[in-house]
Amino acid sequence: MALTRRAALAVPAFSILPACAQGSALLATLRPGHPRLLTTPEQLATLPASLAAEETGRRWRAALLRDADGLLSRPVVERRFEARRPVLLPTSREILRRTEALGVAFLLTADPRYAARLAGEMRAAAAYPDWNPSHFLDVAEMTTAFALALDWCHAAWSEADRAMARDAIITKGLRPGLDGFRGRAFWTRVTHNWALVCMGGLVCGALAVAEDAPMLAAEILTLALPAARPALASYAPDGAWDEGVAYWDYATQYAVFLLAALDTALGADQGLSALPGLAEAGQFRLHLESPTGRVFNFADGGEAVRNTPALMWLARRYQAPANAWLIGRAPAVTGTGLLWYQPGGQSPAALGLPLDARFRHVEVASLRGAWGDRAASWIAFKGGDNAANHGNLDLGTFVMEAGGERFAIDLGADDYALPGYFSAARRFTYYRNATAGQNTLLVDGADQPVAARAAITSFRSTPGFAAAVVDLSAGYPALGTARRGIALLDRRVMVVADEVTGSAGRRLRWQMHTRATVELAGGAAVLRQGAAVLHARILEPAGATFTLDSAARPPPENPNTGVQRLAVEATGAPRIVVAFAPGEPMAEDRLAAVRRPLAEWA
Repeated sequence: MALTRRAALAVPAFSILPACAQGSALLATLRPGHPRLLTTPEQLATLPASLAAEETGRRWRAALLRDADGLLSRPVVERRFEARRPVLLPTSREILRRTEALGVAFLLTADPRYAARLAGEMRAAAAYPDWNPSHFLDVAEMTTAFALALDWCHAAWSEADRAMARDAIITKGLRPGLDGFRGRAFWTRVTHNWALVCMGGLVCGALAVAEDAPMLAAEILTLALPAARPALASYAPDGAWDEGVAYWDYATQYAVFLLAALDTALGADQGLSALPGLAEAGQFRLHLESPTGRVFNFADGGEAVRNTPALMWLARRYQAPANAWLIGRAPAVTGTGLLWYQPGGQSPAALGLPLDARFRHVEVASLRGAWGDRAASWIAFKGGDNAANHGNLDLGTFVMEAGGERFAIDLGADDYALPGYFSAARRFTYYRNATAGQNTLLVDGADQPVAARAAITSFRSTPGFAAAVVDLSAGYPALGTARRGIALLDRRVMVVADEVTGSAGRRLRWQMHTRATVELAGGAAVLRQGAAVLHARILEPAGATFTLDSAARPPPENPNTGVQRLAVEATGAPRIVVAFAPGEPMAEDRLAAVRRPLAEWA
């Protein structure tokens, strides 16, 4: 189950109208025949030449056909829940993955073996008693798989198999979805990933069966499109996503399923793809990837995130060659990545894109030493909203890399099956979700308030000095004010500076989590990881020293094996400034800029 603290506030109630005029009018432009979901016969006619023109396209085509060939002899997917949660997502996702492999292999080759094998997969899943509507993501993903399979293999399937898939979409997908709208299920009223996944799946299902169930399809469209619009508006103003990069990937995959299906099936997406922020969405994914290929994994995310094939659609729709470059590095993709293949991807260095970026609303900034250099310095931090879905009490947290290693880490998600992991009462009792588990300030050991928000108040990007400052005051009600700045000096030295008022008598603890080996020397420390060396130094307060302790946790939480906390304890201090230099210690004369008040950093 997802958190819905802030996300359910902005969406109005829906009017349940049977096959209303709006939905019927949309279906008036329905493309006759198949395929019409995510691609068209006209687009398929030009696809082989596009794939053959570049090494990436040739590699992806070969990989997809190998995958599809391997699936020909594999047994169908069994209905299995997660080991510790009543969630069917692993089953739904594997069936969708197989649908993309076998379905696109059929579209590319017209080999009937692929269509026949996919029909067998669908017959097995259609026989499930249900698709687990109590966790509607499972239904949405399965509905997507069935919709694509029916559409792409329509010409090769018997009428019995077509009827089987149509009936399953209607009885196990669309009608439970309609029940959800009528009961005002939470996923009909939110603006986070659940909205886009659920609406994307329902729209694909409706468009797949629209000739045979036009009234039901019209009603689904009437309800799903208004529900999707506020979630799509969450990308505004500049493409960021407050659930983090991993859920940006998930939400964007289904946002694109929805937009692409409307476009190919109906001829237009009702202006949804023109909503602010969608054109820039790939920039969020780009800038929050580090030089080593890991991402800034705030919220419930991991450092390793796939490159969603939706990036190819975004590249084509918005003429964004950096998006095609991002996904083009992958050795293989699912079938939709091939369908949307866009040649001509270009690296951010070739395009001359800025090294630094700030994303508003989500309030994240990234400062980078160079594009295309795995050893480059890189630091990113966030403000934002503690009440965001999948969010932690982490205003001000940062990650940092140098020399090809991640020295300051975000611990990421814990086990979703932990008791109450998604409940307001228990979520922040777990270390990885609490303020103590972040790379930020602790004041008297207290958590930040769940309702706290923080905005980036200044941002600067010049060759010799890049910086961003966030106002953290709402996160620390025991203080008068609190601000944090990050800086990158000479594209090499990284600095984290905290400036507070009202701190007299308050225990301030600056900390960062690291897997590095650390040698302490008073106000200095040397961090070693792999072949990389990072020199840390406390610039303020005078006389402060580093400490080092373990981040280990008892069961059932993640033990955080090998993770330590490098910390500065500074009771009552108005400023804590820590600098990090890769390779060699920093020159004193280069530090003058960060010794100035944060108000002067801009």
